[in-house]
Amino acid sequence: MIDLRDVAAPPWEDDLLVTAQLKGVVDVWSLARGARCATLETVWGSGGGWRGALVSGERPLVVAGAWERHGVCGYDLSGQRLWQDRSRTNEEAVTALAGGRVAVTYLRRATRVLEAASGEEVRSLRGALQVFALRPDVLLALGSDWCRLLDGSLDPLGSRISTSGRGGFVSAATDGEHLAVAEIGGPLRIIDPDGRERARVAEHFRHVLHDPVTETWVAVHETSEGRNSLFRFSDDGEVLERRPSDHRVGGTATMRGGRTLILITAEGVEVIDCADWSVRQLEAT
Repeated sequence: MIDLRDVAAPPWEDDLLVTAQLKGVVDVWSLARGARCATLETVWGSGGGWRGALVSGERPLVVAGAWERHGVCGYDLSGQRLWQDRSRTNEEAVTALAGGRVAVTYLRRATRVLEAASGEEVRSLRGALQVFALRPDVLLALGSDWCRLLDGSLDPLGSRISTSGRGGFVSAATDGEHLAVAEIGGPLRIIDPDGRERARVAEHFRHVLHDPVTETWVAVHETSEGRNSLFRFSDDGEVLERRPSDHRVGGTATMRGGRTLILITAEGVEVIDCADWSVRQLEAT
């Protein structure tokens, strides 16, 4: 059994995702094949789990960062390192954006937007402590006590939305109109286009997405004991469905525009159809 720790895929990706093992070993999986299709080694450092992203496109790439020394590196799926940027350390997260770019967030430094193929810096997002890619043309930047939607050119969409300022977000999603954010430790909030809070669920959810088939919100709930359940919500926060999970969830990702939820468990990579919650397992061949 592979010891999988993290998972990454852009929410609009239809086929490929990556998972990380200890020491920066990364497996590439294909939903179409239902199996693992490549393995490569990336940078790895102390200070938490793997910090990396899969950048989709005609030539998919993996970009990974380390807390110290190694900086940020780009790789093709054969494992060849294409570039390395050691100009900064203390990387906290790497997020894949549309157009072959990534956002790299740092401790106490401005977030940088890089070209995934070359590592060239194309933009700086000052004040942004976290970045969430919601759609190819929409992302969410989170500051110390605010969040703000940005378009694909990284320009603001609307005004800033106040947050609790207690910590950060673990997940965010949009249906094209409303915004859903899961704050660390809770709550999960559904926000109207004008920035007003439409619904609040005072629980800790580690992942949220919007399923376009059922037009509902699907979220992964986690108790203080580490038990997980799937929830389905309406726009008003009404619980429409709940299903406990037999496995502890180690990582989550949205794919296929919200139609698919990826869970990392002790059993491996679980692929969940968000419309009916049917589950299939990817093969580690």
